[in-house]
Amino acid sequence: MRTVWLLLLAAIVLTGTGSPHRLSAASAAAAAPVPECRPQSAGERPSATSDDIVNCIFERLRPGRVRLTVSYTYASSLGKTNIWLGVDVLAGGNRLKWFGYRPAPIAASSGTVSLELIFGVNNPPARTLTTDQVEFFMYVGGGQIFHRKMFNLRLDWQL
Repeated sequence: MRTVWLLLLAAIVLTGTGSPHRLSAASAAAAAPVPECRPQSAGERPSATSDDIVNCIFERLRPGRVRLTVSYTYASSLGKTNIWLGVDVLAGGNRLKWFGYRPAPIAASSGTVSLELIFGVNNPPARTLTTDQVEFFMYVGGGQIFHRKMFNLRLDWQL
C-alpha cells in the first residue's frame, strides 16, 4: 500500500494536478506585445545604449517580393566588422524556408537598413502562401546570433 501512495504522489508531482498554469501579474506585464511591421514609419527610435531593432516598414514590390526596412542600434562589443542583419519569415510560429534575401551588413552605432524578401526558393509546397510574422536578427558572420526582434506582418505571397 505504501508503494501505491508513493507512486501516486510521484505521478501528481511529475504531471501536475491538471489545473492550468497561470502567469503572475509581473510575468504577464513583462511579456511585451509584438510590434507591427507597417507600410509607413511609426517614428520609433532604437535604444541608444543597447542592441535594438525598431520601426519595421514594409513595401510590396511584387506579389512574391517585399522590401523590409528597420532602424537599429548595434551596441554590443562583438567587433566593428562582420556584423550582419538577417530575417526569418514565420507562419503560425513556424520558420519558413521558402524565402530568400541578401543579409545586410550593419555598422557599430545606429542606422537604417533594408532587406528584400523573395518568395519561391527551395521549392515551396504551394504557389500562394500567407505569413504572419517576421523576425529580424543581428549576428556575427559565421553564425552567432546575439539579438532578435519579432514583428507582426500578415502578408499573402504568390509565385
